[in-house]
Amino acid sequence: MKYTTQLGLISLLAVSCGSFATTDNFAEQFKKLDRNQDGLLTRSESAKDPALWSRFKSYDSDKDNRLSLAEFSLYASK
Repeated sequence: MKYTTQLGLISLLAVSCGSFATTDNFAEQFKKLDRNQDGLLTRSESAKDPALWSRFKSYDSDKDNRLSLAEFSLYASK
């Protein structure tokens, strides 16, 4: 039983670390697109990524014409 518990904890740790790495990667991508470094992406800033630019409005969940990191992460995770 102890072996199974240890294996489960190790697996959970591995998945958790992978999630942090992915979040950091999204943040790096976001930072590269955010030219004025205000923490938000405008439609013109998103033009560097044609796929994001074409779907910009569908990811702008609060309809403020800007994408936050959380909104961008939804796009980047697909």
